[in-house]
Amino acid sequence: MKRLVMVLFLVGVVAASRGLIPWQLVFAPLLGLLIWSIGIASFGSLNRGAAHIPDGPPEAVDPDERVTYTCTGCGAEVLLLVRGSAMPPRHCGEKMHERREVRSTRA
Repeated sequence: MKRLVMVLFLVGVVAASRGLIPWQLVFAPLLGLLIWSIGIASFGSLNRGAAHIPDGPPEAVDPDERVTYTCTGCGAEVLLLVRGSAMPPRHCGEKMHERREVRSTRA
């Protein structure tokens, strides 16, 4: 595939240098291949970046303990009911900060 692209590019350069075709017809397909390869690489990184998905079954959180995660960027707060992984969730591109509150046992 790479050889074919290189041969076609060289043929296009020769034809454009002799004035048979405009230079835009030589560089437009190369620009298209560049955009296509960047797009394919971007989708590939989405597939490989799934490390945040938990491996095992979810674990129930202790009912006497309230676990919340807070985003320092915007102030969003998440109450954790079931823990899927040990990693904290992300919000605004940053890891959220964990806060634990133990429920009082006084009656």
